[in-house]
Amino acid sequence: MSPQSFAIAFALVLATVACNPKSLKSGYCHTTNDCKGGEKCNPDTRKCEPMMTTDASVDHVEPGVDGSDAMDARDASDVAEAPPPTCRTQPMLCADGGYDGSPGVCEAEAGVCVQCLTDGDCSTDSTKPICEAHLCRPCKADAECKIGPGVCMFHQDGHCATDDETIYVKNAAGCATAPSAGGTLAVPYCLSQDGINAVVLGRSLVVMRGPDALTEWTVATAPAAAITVIGQSGATINPGARVGVRVSAGKVYVRDLKVASGSNVGVVAETAAELTMSHCTIAANTKGGILVDAANFDITNTTVTGNGPGDDAGAAWGGLRLKNLNLPATGKKSIGFLSVMNNNQVGISCSGSVDAASVLVTGSAGGVEVSLSCNFMSCGTAVTATCGAQP
Repeated sequence: MSPQSFAIAFALVLATVACNPKSLKSGYCHTTNDCKGGEKCNPDTRKCEPMMTTDASVDHVEPGVDGSDAMDARDASDVAEAPPPTCRTQPMLCADGGYDGSPGVCEAEAGVCVQCLTDGDCSTDSTKPICEAHLCRPCKADAECKIGPGVCMFHQDGHCATDDETIYVKNAAGCATAPSAGGTLAVPYCLSQDGINAVVLGRSLVVMRGPDALTEWTVATAPAAAITVIGQSGATINPGARVGVRVSAGKVYVRDLKVASGSNVGVVAETAAELTMSHCTIAANTKGGILVDAANFDITNTTVTGNGPGDDAGAAWGGLRLKNLNLPATGKKSIGFLSVMNNNQVGISCSGSVDAASVLVTGSAGGVEVSLSCNFMSCGTAVTATCGAQP
């Protein structure tokens, strides 16, 4: 062989070896060289299997394996003769982690293993229950959750809430008036306060359902766990002469709840408690909408309308009164995407600066939309995609 021919042949050998990667999942193979001693590579499944013994006097060839395989194992020509199997032809390749190490199920059209095809494939991790683009992810909206109360806990870890972690409140026929006898889907509590009082570690979601009006509620002492309150079916607190919602301790998250038509203040947060509100409506409460006094607060996408006039030691207000804001450095004092409209005195009154963004304040009867001490101004005079409460 001439030196030039030898060089070409050597290059072809190198190229063939380069196309035979060794980073295979344990138990899989391209050639018998990839298997442990005593095992042979099955070219149909690309799995290492025990060699069949042969009688010394008889040439024996395993089914599906031609006599050239011994040579193929040395020259890597199996790779060219038979491509690696796909899960389209070998569905079980995905059952133990996949031929290529991918998890999950077989996407038959592409012949590859993927994490999921439907939400039902996303049962391993409860914080990623939704299948999108063949990947499991946290839920983003209540409509995605088809189990339990139909609540997405996106403010926590993105799991879909279950009945086991839920306390139900609904003022309707068959509801329970005794604190020890209700709170389930079948027998909800009649009174909102009974639902709040039933919170324990591992069962701290309170779902309040309309359409009939619900009673006021208070968190007076630190609960066993952070409380989540979700309103459904037009849930409305109609508190009469009492404060509609009062949070004096602990952490409370409130979403999709209406507090309306009381003859007192609609919502009060005080004494270092932490109140988070989203997509709520606070309307027509005669002594003011939301009063925050030395508490942490994060209020977003909420409408505050037709409240007041309120009086706080001579400070007139209607929509929001935010006072004693000297919170720790880690404290929250933020409002965003609010619609504060047509309240019966100052729209938003503050004792100091607050963190505000996209807050619409308009139609305040007292002639002042936002007090100067709040250190921000209304984002406009009408709701837009960047100003005021969003859908």
